[in-house]
Amino acid sequence: MAFDPVKALTNYSDAECSVQFLIAGTPASVFPSLEEAVIFARDNGAGWKDIEITVHLDREDIVYATGKTRTLIEALRQKR
Repeated sequence: MAFDPVKALTNYSDAECSVQFLIAGTPASVFPSLEEAVIFARDNGAGWKDIEITVHLDREDIVYATGKTRTLIEALRQKR
């Protein structure tokens, strides 16, 4: 199944998400939606830093690593 970033942004608009830059000693930041997490990632260097965005769900978490995070950033730009 292909990754659909627009669908992900829609599906997880109310899901708590955390953003973790993969730099030692950097704490995760928590947001009330995937869109807000992606905006934070974009504004804080996700274009050149390694990063993970985790969508926290009741049954399982979904993790978007650096490549998919960058795809989400591009989808958000096109959405606006």
